[in-house]
This record gives sequence, structure tokens and C-alpha cells, in this order.
Amino acid sequence: MRNRAAGLRVQATMRYLDQPSSRARWADAAAVLAVVVTVILTARQLRPLAEAATFLARTGESMVALPASTWPRAAVWVAISVAVFARWRTVAALGAWAAVLYEIVELAMRVNGDPRYGGALDLLVWPLLRAVAAALLLTVSAPVGRGLDLLGRSGRWLLAVATAVTTLTATAIPLLGEYHGPSLADVIDPGFQPIFIVSSRLADAVGAVTLAVVLVLAMTAVIGVDRAVRRRVLALAGAGAAGFAVIQLGLPLPFGVSSVPVPSGPTRAVLLVIGPGLVLGAGLILIRFSERRPPTIPTA
Repeated sequence: MRNRAAGLRVQATMRYLDQPSSRARWADAAAVLAVVVTVILTARQLRPLAEAATFLARTGESMVALPASTWPRAAVWVAISVAVFARWRTVAALGAWAAVLYEIVELAMRVNGDPRYGGALDLLVWPLLRAVAAALLLTVSAPVGRGLDLLGRSGRWLLAVATAVTTLTATAIPLLGEYHGPSLADVIDPGFQPIFIVSSRLADAVGAVTLAVVLVLAMTAVIGVDRAVRRRVLALAGAGAAGFAVIQLGLPLPFGVSSVPVPSGPTRAVLLVIGPGLVLGAGLILIRFSERRPPTIPTA
């Protein structure tokens, strides 16, 4: 009996010692999150194209002006996603940093007052922030193939559904809006001819539902990941969500969801650092507390 108990203690101790280090778990978590962020970001780049194609199919006109940067962004991120699923980590990381460089050039051209460009600076920074986040995850993570393996088949299928929702909900507005054709004149201003009308409530509802469904699917996709890795994925995702919330609440309508006076630039910068930092710090404390003690070893 004593020999059996001693053997169980040795086996439990060996299993505990053989567990991956905390650094390896963080690298695995970054790999999982890199896959999720990259494919959803790719789907996000395809939304304008899906919307324009649906308008064209229904009305015979594109109805939306696609910026010149739409096609290059879509092509680059599709290539990055292909590299991720082909498990070419170096190619995916280099492609993501190339996307970052492209966004820096785009932003510089607009900030420098080129008359062909325009828009609020806060809104223009979004593509750069997304590209930097994906590039960092692809660079510091374990090989992306590891992230795919950790997600498992069910996780990959859920992620595929999330990407489909991200892209295809862009077709809702062209399909659900009211198309009147070019012959209907406005009774108030005869010179104005409305062609397509869509309710702002409908547009807001589509955006909110898309965000909620994609978040639920993406989080469900990581449920099957190893518990220790999953905790770290949620900690990183929570910090990113906090940064997203700070930016959204700090922007005026229609770019954000805040109807109150927008904080000053320095205030928003401080909140953007403190908010995600607090969430990540709380996640680190919970992870350390849950992993502080080794598993119970039988004594008899």
C-alpha cells in the first residue's frame, strides 16, 4: 500500500513538473488569439467589398464609394490568413508588419493634408491599431500552427462561422434598405432624387448584432482550449476589449457610442493605457492565484 501511494506521488509530481512553463502558456495564448484576430480582421476588410457587390446586384450601381485602399487591404489580409492556415508563421508575421507599414503611409498621407484624403484622425487611426495588434500577436506567439491545433476542429468551425458573419452582415443594408430608383423626386426639393433609403436604426442594429454575434462565436471558439491557456487568452482579449471600449466611449457620434462631451486628448490617452492595464493586471492576479499551488498528491 505504501509503495502504491509513493508511486502515485511520484507520478503526480512528474505530471506537475512536466506542465508547460508560464511563458510557453502565454505564447500559446497569443497564438490562439493571433489566429482569431487575423481571420476576423481579414473578414472585416472584405465587408466593404461585400456591401458594394450586393448594392451592385440589387440596384445595378455600387452606391458606395470604395476608397482606393480597400482592395490592397483586402488582398494583403487574405494573403496573411492563407499563410496562417498554411502554418507559415514567418510569412504571416512579415505580411502583418507590411500591412502596418502600409497603414502608416496611408495615415501620413491623410494627416499631411493631401486633398484626396480626409476624415477624423481618431477614425483614421483604427486600421493602424488593428494591424499593429495582429502583427504583435503573430510575432510574439508560438507558431500559428500551434494556435490552430489548440483551437481544435470545433473551434476552427466556430471561427469560420464568425468570419462569415463578419463579412456577410455587410449585405444586410443593401438587401433591407428601400430602393426607389432614380426616377422618384423629393416633394420638398424637386432637384433631389432619393435612390436608396435606409433607417439609421436599422444600420445601428446591424452593427450591434454583428459585433455581439461575432464576439460570442469567437469566445465560444476558445472554450475548448486547454484551461491554463484559455485563462491567458481571456486575459489578453479582456485587455483588448477594454481598449476598444475606451476608444469607442471617447469618440463622438457617429464614430463612437458616447453622447456625452468627449474627454480631452490627454485624458483619453491616459484612459487608453490605464483601462487595458487594469484588466490585464486583474487577469494576471487571478491566473497566479489559480495556479499558485500544485495539484494535490495522495498520501495514502
